Amino acid sequence: MVRQLLVVCFVFLATYFGLPALGLAMAGPVAVVLASVAAVLLLRRGGESWSALGLVRPSRPLRLLVSSLGIAVLGYLVAVVAMVVATQGLGWPPMQSGRIGSVQGNLPALLGILAIAWTTAALGEELLFRGFLQGRLQALLGARRGAGLLAATVQGLVFGLAHAYQGPTGVLVTGSLGLVFGLLYLRTKSLWPLVIAHGLIDTLSLLALYAGALPAQ
Repeated sequence: MVRQLLVVCFVFLATYFGLPALGLAMAGPVAVVLASVAAVLLLRRGGESWSALGLVRPSRPLRLLVSSLGIAVLGYLVAVVAMVVATQGLGWPPMQSGRIGSVQGNLPALLGILAIAWTTAALGEELLFRGFLQGRLQALLGARRGAGLLAATVQGLVFGLAHAYQGPTGVLVTGSLGLVFGLLYLRTKSLWPLVIAHGLIDTLSLLALYAGALPAQ
C-alpha cells in the first residue's frame, strides 16, 4: 500500500515538474492522467475492484443527479466563502486563472478547456485525490480513531497545493473544496456525485470567465 502511494506520487511529481523543465505545457492535466492510470493499474494488479476507487455503479440515476446538484451548490458556496476569507480577510490577491483565462471571449478555447474540465479535472482529479489518495491513506491508517477525517484532511491539503499555480487564494479555495469533497466521499463511498459536481462547478466558472463575469487574472 505504501509502495502504491509512493509510485503514484512519483509519477505525478515527475510529470508535474518534469514537463515544464522540458519546456512543455499542460503539466497539470498530464500529471493527473498519468498518475490516475498508474493508480488504476496498481490497484487492479493487486486484485482490487473498481469500488476500491469509489467507482461503483449508481443504482438510482435520478437520486445521483439530485445529490450531484446539491453537492455542486455546496461546493460553490464553500469556494465563495474561502475566496472572501482569502481576499477580504487575509488581504491575499485574487485567484490566478492561468491558462484558463484564455477562454474569455474565445469559444474554441472554452470548448477545449470544458473537455479537459470534465475528463482530466472532474473524473481524473476525483479518482486520483479522493478515490486513490484518500482511500489509500485511510486504509493505511486502519481502524484508528479519526482515520477517515485525517485522510480527508491530508488529501485536501495536497489537492490545494496541486493548484499552487492559482496563487495562495487558489490553494485555499481548492484545498477547502478538496476537504469538503473528501468528507462527502467518506459518507457516500461513491465518486460519481463528486465527479458530476466537480464538472458542474468548473463549467459554471468557465462560463463566467468566458462571459467576462469573472476577470481573467
